[in-house]
Amino acid sequence: MKKGGSFFWGVFLGTMAGLIVGMILSPKKEEKIKNILEKKTEELRNNLQDIGKKIGKKVHKIKSDFETKWKKKKIEKMDQVEDELGT
Repeated sequence: MKKGGSFFWGVFLGTMAGLIVGMILSPKKEEKIKNILEKKTEELRNNLQDIGKKIGKKVHKIKSDFETKWKKKKIEKMDQVEDELGT
């Protein structure tokens, strides 16, 4: 999880730095820069939402798989104990 978080922050900070440097070095008018920044911010927000949804789905699947395996092991253990007790 640590690597994923570091990668995410690297992408985020790199994007922000690129936008800022691009704005400073670009000879465009303020209005055009504002429009570009708004568009890029919207794209970034959408990308982050998509990534969040994908992560959420994967976490849910992992949790579901774990619960299924846990219940299966628990039932197997209970059956084993019942067999040993002769019930």
